[in-house]
Amino acid sequence: MEETSLDMSRNPATSTADLTADLTADLTADLTDIPAVRADVCVIGAGIVGLFNALQYAKRGLSVVIVDNLTDRGMASFKVGESLLVYANAFLRTIGGLDDELTASRGKLGFWMAYGMEGRDRFGDDISEWGFQARLPQRWLDAIPDRMFARTMFGDVQIVRPDIEAAMRANLRRAEGVTFIDNGHVRDLELGPDGADHLITWSTPDGSARGTVGARWVIDCSGRARFVAKRFGHDVPLHDGFSTSAVWAQFRGCTDDLFDQRWEYLFPDGEAIRRDQDTVHLWGDGYWIWLIRLSNDRISVGVSYDRGRVPDGTKMKPYFWEMLRRYPVLDFLRESDVLEFRAYRDVLHVTDTFVSERRYAMSGDASSIIDAYYSQGISLSLSMSWHVANIVERDVHAGYLDVDYLRRANRAAVADWRIMRSMIKSKYGPAIADGRFFVLDHLLDYMVFGAALLGRYRISRWLAETGGDTRKETPYHAELRRGLEHRLFLSQSVPWQRLDPQRVAGVIERWHAGLARRATQRVENGTPHPPLKAALRAHAAIPGIWRLPTIRNRTRRDLTLRSIKEPAFMRLKGTETRPLALAGSGPMLVLLCSLSTAFDIMDTIWRSRRPLFTRPVFTRPLLTHRSITRPGVAAVRAPDAPGEDPITVTDRALRYG
Repeated sequence: MEETSLDMSRNPATSTADLTADLTADLTADLTDIPAVRADVCVIGAGIVGLFNALQYAKRGLSVVIVDNLTDRGMASFKVGESLLVYANAFLRTIGGLDDELTASRGKLGFWMAYGMEGRDRFGDDISEWGFQARLPQRWLDAIPDRMFARTMFGDVQIVRPDIEAAMRANLRRAEGVTFIDNGHVRDLELGPDGADHLITWSTPDGSARGTVGARWVIDCSGRARFVAKRFGHDVPLHDGFSTSAVWAQFRGCTDDLFDQRWEYLFPDGEAIRRDQDTVHLWGDGYWIWLIRLSNDRISVGVSYDRGRVPDGTKMKPYFWEMLRRYPVLDFLRESDVLEFRAYRDVLHVTDTFVSERRYAMSGDASSIIDAYYSQGISLSLSMSWHVANIVERDVHAGYLDVDYLRRANRAAVADWRIMRSMIKSKYGPAIADGRFFVLDHLLDYMVFGAALLGRYRISRWLAETGGDTRKETPYHAELRRGLEHRLFLSQSVPWQRLDPQRVAGVIERWHAGLARRATQRVENGTPHPPLKAALRAHAAIPGIWRLPTIRNRTRRDLTLRSIKEPAFMRLKGTETRPLALAGSGPMLVLLCSLSTAFDIMDTIWRSRRPLFTRPVFTRPLLTHRSITRPGVAAVRAPDAPGEDPITVTDRALRYG
């Protein structure tokens, strides 16, 4: 029998001395029963989300039991979810106790997207690109006196999951009030009636030992096992025909010398960056590839694809290598360097409830998953877990179940899932081949994340200054947390914070769908917009959308701007209540997206109707049964006999018309 590891730092129901004595005797023999344990919260699952949840409840002074069956293979697995973005870095540095570990990880300098790299060994002007560089100018960093806040707000990194989870397990075993059952499978959950504790039954994998946990709240972080969602029927079927698969591997031996000048991008003002220092996304037709460089010369590489565009029965591992071999720029990836290979046949799922009035919640993959694009799985899981912790703490300590907050959080969490899904859905379709769609659809995504910057700033301050411990709050921090309870959702950011979150999600879904519909129309009509680029930086944070009306005729189609020297009063110090630059980012980006979308609509209408207003060029039918061509113009068939309509030939090529 595997050894059961129980850290009984505190147990409200059973004295530590008595229970430790019982366990010491029992664990040396073939056991049938382990004494019952009681806690305020029982967490199911000890992955990164489960460990985070257990740590955050312990920090708030609640007793916690966490149950999972940890194996050497599982703990060493290079799980997907290495890139920290939006909220994930802030929560893990503070509540997770990982400031040193994240600082030692590979920095995430930004994200980079490209379309058109199939068959190419280098980036060029004839591919579409969108990127954002998160590295701040040194003058900005020098203006922030609190270095912990600076790291919490801006220190995004790319992590090696096994190393980070090992550090979190060590932190959890040292935490007060935590019971860690690390070789138990949860077998049953009985909800307590009329406010009584829930009863969780677990056993070892071989069935030789079993036990029960009594807890007021249950937090399901069981991952794709989805114990609670399946048990209580919370799974939402998706019937719109869109589903994705993901297959990935982690490689060793990915050294800097593999990324030469081919990976360099030069900004208009001469600043040079290397794309591989970002999280790289290479789009193709119906799929995309991620590249995430990690510490110790490792790299995570994955392919996510639309299942509807791949033949039934496709083997995932051969498909993975087939996709990579389409990209000569990735010729350094070899099967002999693979550390681990994993795949999900069906990625997408969602629950109708994230937190229930019956005192249970689901977090991480146990509740929902969308796609690896933008690395939002961990970020949204941790932010929603924070909301649930506020509800749980109020219930346990004050005896008050905040039903209004609970229902609002559920509604906003589902809306956030819809928003993220709308970001990826249209990109898997034919619209991705249109250069203007590629940039404008990413600009719309950028609007959502840019609007969330004020919430990111405020949660970073709260976390950096309290460490996630509500007992350390000042009146200012308490007020800050009350505001974040309403605003720390993508669907409740400024300027749409007063709208219903489901309405916000619906608007953004229709916005994405409209961009995709017009781009698909241009592609199908043979007039897609040529490749287009836009690379943003913190000190040049918007694209030059005013170039859109004339960009088709330029040799280099690039909306990237030169860096901007901001006034000193605009620099963030970390002490402001409502920083002007962050508070204004959402409204400004809404305006930019609206203007660029208005142009997209008008230009698409004009081009679709232009033949009606263009004077035809008439010629005599001199040839019969031949193709008349001009350089760059599609062939036009001559009339079969005299008397038929004359030939009309335009001077614009069909492609990129």
